[in-house]
Amino acid sequence: MATKYPFLYSFVRNSNSSVQELMHAEDLDSIFHLPLSLPAMEEMTSLQQELVLVPYHADSKDTWSLIWGNQIYTSRRYYMLAFQYTHASPVFKRMWSSKCTQRIKFFAWLLLVDRLNTKTMLVGRNFHVQPNAHCVMCTTSVEEDVNHLFFCCPFATSCWHKLGIQWTAANNIHDKILGTSWCSNILFFMEIFLIASWEIWNLRNSIIFDNGGPTIRLWI
Repeated sequence: MATKYPFLYSFVRNSNSSVQELMHAEDLDSIFHLPLSLPAMEEMTSLQQELVLVPYHADSKDTWSLIWGNQIYTSRRYYMLAFQYTHASPVFKRMWSSKCTQRIKFFAWLLLVDRLNTKTMLVGRNFHVQPNAHCVMCTTSVEEDVNHLFFCCPFATSCWHKLGIQWTAANNIHDKILGTSWCSNILFFMEIFLIASWEIWNLRNSIIFDNGGPTIRLWI
């Protein structure tokens, strides 16, 4: 009601007053700071009309009623309620239901929501990346973002060629993965994509932190 009647709420003496206390009030002065403004008075009239419709019993106590109709709260029910109109890409369902380990699934989630710590991401977070933000897997001098590192980089392209995967022309990574999956008819496509990407990421990290050298043989 504080949200529904904001002007009237600004005059209330006790912000935690219940409907029951309001019904028992002997006069307005015990509930509100008087005089009320005109907008607050209009809301007061609306509130009175609404309270007439409330099934009220003087001896009953206020009770909480959850929006899904019972008194049992679970985080799952709240999550389903809060995000019932949010439509996530089908690629997430395929990723979470894959047979990969949880570590790879979490890595994949970071990749799909573009939160992986690529050089471009670190620069965007004001990290000073040495010596530059270029991809370390190739010599094209292109900045290392998710799309380049896993799809456009010549090294990644060679990896996908070994697996017989030809990526469809889609700007969105989700559409690229789903479209290629439907066109290729490769069994366990999602598992293959996740593990292959994970190993590309491991080779990339070995170059940066261990002075390693990327080869297709190591990736395989």
